[in-house]
Order: sequence, then C-alpha cells, then structure tokens
Amino acid sequence: MFAPQNRERFERLSSLSPVAAVQAWLDGDFGIGDEPALIQAIRKDKRIKLSDSQIIDVMADMMFDAAEGDLVEASSVLELLAIAE
Repeated sequence: MFAPQNRERFERLSSLSPVAAVQAWLDGDFGIGDEPALIQAIRKDKRIKLSDSQIIDVMADMMFDAAEGDLVEASSVLELLAIAE
C-alpha cells in the first residue's frame, strides 16, 4: 500500500497525458519507483502494446540519446512506443 505522499505522487504522475508522461520521463522528472505511474499514464494511449520492461528499455534508450545531445521529442517517442513490437 502506498503511503499518502506516495499515493498522491502516483496519482499525479499517472494522471498525466501519455505525451506528458513521456516528456516527464525524458526530463528526469520522476523518482525511483515512479516508473509504474508513468507507464500507467503512457498506456492511456491504447496503441501501446509493449510490456512494462520493454517500455522501460525504450525510455532508457531515449534518455541516453537525449543525454548524448540528440534531439528527442516526446511525441516522437510516443509514436515509437506505439509502433514497436
């Protein structure tokens, strides 16, 4: 069970739109253990069929690319998540 503060954080993050959740992930605007809330928000896009671990892998790759200086747009990452199998 979530502690009240953690539940509030989970609810706030999971209430994001899919593209806002991807942007928060890319920006690092989350903490350890927040991934399930972001994944729940991303899954609002019914095109997303990847497993949780696959979503985490794609997002880790995109964060690495962004850290290396590549232009990584949340809307493009969401489209990638939607077409990936």
